[in-house]
This record gives sequence, C-alpha cells and structure tokens, in this order.
Amino acid sequence: MFVETQFKFIMKKLFTLLMCTAVLTFVSCEDEPLEGDFVTGGVSCEAAIANTAQAALNFLSVNDDNYEQLCLAYRSALQAQITACGDPDGSLQLALNALGDCSVILANNCEDATTAVASAQAAFNNATNDDYSTLCNAYRATLQNQIAQCGDEDGSIQLTIDDLGDCTIDNEEPADVTGTWLLTAWNGTEPIDLDGDGVESINFLDEMDCYENETIVFNTDGTGVTMSTSFASFIFDIVVGTTDEFSYTIECEFEDENTNFTWTQNGNIVSTSDGTDTTDLTLNGNELSIFVPEGFLAFSSDFTATTTQDLTFVYTKQ
Repeated sequence: MFVETQFKFIMKKLFTLLMCTAVLTFVSCEDEPLEGDFVTGGVSCEAAIANTAQAALNFLSVNDDNYEQLCLAYRSALQAQITACGDPDGSLQLALNALGDCSVILANNCEDATTAVASAQAAFNNATNDDYSTLCNAYRATLQNQIAQCGDEDGSIQLTIDDLGDCTIDNEEPADVTGTWLLTAWNGTEPIDLDGDGVESINFLDEMDCYENETIVFNTDGTGVTMSTSFASFIFDIVVGTTDEFSYTIECEFEDENTNFTWTQNGNIVSTSDGTDTTDLTLNGNELSIFVPEGFLAFSSDFTATTTQDLTFVYTKQ
C-alpha cells in the first residue's frame, strides 16, 4: 500500500501547519496592506506572494513521485517571499522549517485533513471577486484530500466539491441585495443526527423545527432589519457503550426580536452594521452566507462538557 511502503515517518501536525500557511498566504495582502510595492533582488513582494500561493496549491497534490520536486519549489517560494516581504510574525519561517530538507515524505491523516478543510473553508467564505478562484481551488483541494484520508461514506464531501463547480465566477454585476432573504441552511463541518431519526445531515436546519422564519430585509436606502422568531438550545447525552456518539435534545424558544442595521456592498461582500458590530456576508447568486466559527454549541446534560462545530449560515432571496 502507498501509505505503508512510501511514507518514511509521520509528523502528525505538520500538514496542518503547511495547509494553514498556504491558505493564509492567499489572504495575507488583505490582512496586512503593504506600504508600496517592495522589490528585492528583482522580485516584488506582490509577485513573491503570488508565487508562494501557487507553489502551496501545487504542494497540495503532492505524492511519492513528485514530493521532492514540489517541496523544493514550495521552499524556494517561501524563502523568496521572506526576502521580498519580510516575515514579521515568523509564520513563513515556521513553515519553511517544517518542510525540512524535502527528503522526507509527509504522511497525512484524517484529523489533519479535516482541520485543513476548516481553514480553507474559512478563507473561501470571505473570498472577494479578486481571490475567489484561488481560494476556491484551495478549498476544493483540501476537500479532495479529506476524501482520500477520511473517505466519504455519505457523499457529502463530493457534493460540496461538485457545488464549487470550476471555481470561476461570472463577471456580471453582483445580484441586487435589496429585498427579503430567508435563512435556509446551517451547514456544519460534519453531518450529525440532531432529531434522532437515524439520518445525519450537514444542514442542521433539516434536523429541527426551529429557525423556520428567520429573515433579513435590505432596503434601498442602505438600511435593513433582521427578524428573529425563534432560537434553540442543544443538550446531548453520550450514547451508552460509546465515547463519541451523542443523542440530542433540542429546546426551541419562540421570540419576536428585530434588529435594525445599515449596509453597504463591495462586489460580492455585503457588510452590515448595527452600530456596534460589523458583519460581512458573501453574495453568491441568490444566496448570502456567513461563516461562524463554533456557531453550533451543545452542552452535556450535566453541563460539564460541550461539543461545537463551525457553521455557515445561508440565506436565500425570496
């Protein structure tokens, strides 16, 4: 077998480090704007970042035949970026050190592959028109790696890949945001069976009779209102004889709460502000989405333990 005969040793968290660095490389220009276009040795900082991003994408498809070649190319790109841009937080040098001398093939595992997916998904959910294709391809690569490492028994990972299409977006004007949007999905990172019917779903709203009429209304004058009609709390018990299987109890409370906000749009990013907090939603056709780290939180029945998942809220235009 490939893993048994070709991998020389396992460095458990190394792949996660490299993947997170690759994803962060794609958005580093946004996180820390550069003062001018620095050029060192004929390579500008902007070009060095782009080269590293491409090398990181190539490295995601590594196998035992091309490992050394792609690893050395990635090492060279990282070193060139450090030279051209600097490395104020040391993250690039950390990734460079982790690669070693490129003589050792890294072994991936399901845990690391799943962590890499979460990192890539977080970056992709904040994609703009300029970096959509890059972040989409990175996300798709991590999903494909997750299938290779973890399997895809229910086909949900492949479905996500299929939904990404060819990772291109139309250059048409963004869809009109004004109007009413209905909450239609709470997409988690792993499917679960909240209602105990024996069927797991990646969309948690399919598992409960709650959040059935949550809406956002965008007015033409740049104002809007979110309308909440219910909220849920989740309690779990560990299934007898297991350590990682849960049975859930859902308590849905009804409410009538409206929150006013102002909004602006920049390409496919719609930003809302209630005067205290600003929230960025991603517009994709007739869907608005927002990624919420640990958006799903459930407590054990004795309140001594919790379980969480990242969520992507999806609103569909009505």
